Amino acid sequence: MSDLYNKNEPMGFEDIEKAVEKEIEAAQEARSARAPDRQKNWDRYFGKPLGNEVKGRSQFLTRDLLETIEAILPFLIKLFASGDPKVEVAVVGQEAWIGKALMQKIQLDLGNATPNLFSLFYQWFKDALVSDTAYVKVAWDLDHANVQVDFDDLPAEQMQQLVDDDAVEITGSPTIVIEPQTGQIAFQGVSAKIKKLVKDALYAENTPYWEFLISSKARSMNDEYGKGQETEVSVDYLKRTNRAYGGKYFKNLDKLETGQGKDGADNLADGEKSSYEDRVDSSLLDGDLETGAKASVKFIEWYTRLDVDGDGYLENITTYTGNGHLLRWEKNEDEFIPFSSLSPIMNCYKFHGVSYADLLVEIQNLKTMLFRRILDNFDFQNSGRWLKDPNSSIDTSALLNNSPGSVITGKIDGLKDITPSAFQPATLSILEYVDTLKENRTSITKYNQGADGNSLNKTARGIQMIQSASMQRLELIGRIFAELGLKDFYRKCVLLYQKNLKQPFTMKVLGQEREITPDMIQGEVTTTVNMGVVGSVGQEEAEKIEHIITVLFSVNERFPGILTEESVHSLMSRYITSSGFNNVDDFIGDIEGYISKLQQSRQEQGQIQQQMMEFQKQLQQMELQIKAQDSQTKARKVEQDGVIAGAELQLEKELALAEIDQKDTDSRRDHQLGLLKSLAGAQKTRFTI
Repeated sequence: MSDLYNKNEPMGFEDIEKAVEKEIEAAQEARSARAPDRQKNWDRYFGKPLGNEVKGRSQFLTRDLLETIEAILPFLIKLFASGDPKVEVAVVGQEAWIGKALMQKIQLDLGNATPNLFSLFYQWFKDALVSDTAYVKVAWDLDHANVQVDFDDLPAEQMQQLVDDDAVEITGSPTIVIEPQTGQIAFQGVSAKIKKLVKDALYAENTPYWEFLISSKARSMNDEYGKGQETEVSVDYLKRTNRAYGGKYFKNLDKLETGQGKDGADNLADGEKSSYEDRVDSSLLDGDLETGAKASVKFIEWYTRLDVDGDGYLENITTYTGNGHLLRWEKNEDEFIPFSSLSPIMNCYKFHGVSYADLLVEIQNLKTMLFRRILDNFDFQNSGRWLKDPNSSIDTSALLNNSPGSVITGKIDGLKDITPSAFQPATLSILEYVDTLKENRTSITKYNQGADGNSLNKTARGIQMIQSASMQRLELIGRIFAELGLKDFYRKCVLLYQKNLKQPFTMKVLGQEREITPDMIQGEVTTTVNMGVVGSVGQEEAEKIEHIITVLFSVNERFPGILTEESVHSLMSRYITSSGFNNVDDFIGDIEGYISKLQQSRQEQGQIQQQMMEFQKQLQQMELQIKAQDSQTKARKVEQDGVIAGAELQLEKELALAEIDQKDTDSRRDHQLGLLKSLAGAQKTRFTI
């Protein structure tokens, strides 16, 4: 029972070398099995001869594959290599603007690199459309150079700083000098090698299909089966990489410099590569290039899983071999495979997809043969085909090189016209059928290419419907590229920044300059695609939703309350997604946050309204108090006016009474005076008498 749980022995360097060599050989055999089909596709793209040409007959070649691929590329390039990249990244636990800043950083760094982002995507997309599966590699370019620096007189403090710096190596034999006046220690004749940073940046490059290696069991780029790249490099390249990582990164470099290689080391797929580009014959190279720093090395970077520590579990490891020698192996703790792949048409449960060349090659060959037969018939009709009697003495040279006005000598009876009959014009319909077959397979019509100058459908609506239907296929290819290739590509770019970025960078995000530090980009990386799948269907749905929104908002004006916050948010989300955008948060906020803010706003408004009501009550009370005070004031005034009026009446009465009394007094006085005067007159009369 205990034997079942015994751990395996740890693998040594040679054991790993043998295991990796076996996996690589199997991947090379699988690549070689696919090579003829891919070579045939590229031969048709470049219009190379079919191999069945006959001397003296038409050798015309159609270029349907090239025309179709070049008609698809503008749409894909416009979609992914201009403006919005259609893929967004985010770091879990970090602010959303950090992901936007990382995307801008990737676009900026790769846009200024060589190859730049446009060239990278153009080759990637074209290779996928022709070869069925295409690859790019993302990596971190790190390189240092040693600079020799001499110091004539160096204080002890600065000398200590050089000694403590890992990037500095003191060389030579410095002399210690003590200054007599100050007693300070100095060093003279100091020489140092300073490691200078030359490159420290993200880079991406296309990986040709003839260099990529993959296990036949693999179904996706990031599964557990082996993958790698086989390429030609120089010993100098490996030595520079070795120097950048401290000088002890690779082993067995001495064997590569002397040109030692193992038997059975597989060559690159030279025949496959030659179908794509012309190569220099190796026999023309100088013999001194085979050794030393310029020696060519078949370098293989291989990612696999082996139980290297003997614990009974497979570990992810990365190995590097050169000319069959294992140069280095290391545990791939990040489980990071730096390759991303694209296929225009998915092949279920298989790694490699289906190319557009697979759809078009047989149609192109058929069309080529039809055109050749038609052109041969034209040639027969113009030049004729003759049966000549050997004894007719007819001038064969003049017959073959006939020109207007020329004379052909010989016996008339010795020559017979056997020119084949001309083909019927109705046979041209087969060419139209072949073009229709091509359009049905690829969905690339004359309407897409703008080449249909004599369309049977003259209405703008009809042409739009045809274009919309054909664009669905292209948009599906774009979505496949985004979901299965570009998402993985951008995610791995961010992973490289997380691992290698040492200095903060600044980006303008949402209208503000923001600084992003290495700590701010740490965490799980997620990617999302922000594009539509089927444009015509989404457009029709968006138009319907737009009509619904208009009707509901008009009804809500007359009957408020029909539309709730949730229903409005749902309508706008559906409208945005049907318009071709999946990331609704870029346009409208989250409903929960919106409702929370709305409730908070309503609560604040309620508090303000309550305060206003209390203030109005206070105003009303103050108004009532003022009115009461006015009433009291008016009452007192009325009372005062009444008292004054009574006093005035009393005074007037008293004055009237006084006036009456005065008049009575005056009347009595006047009466008495009259009496007195009468009495006095009487007395005077008496005395006179």
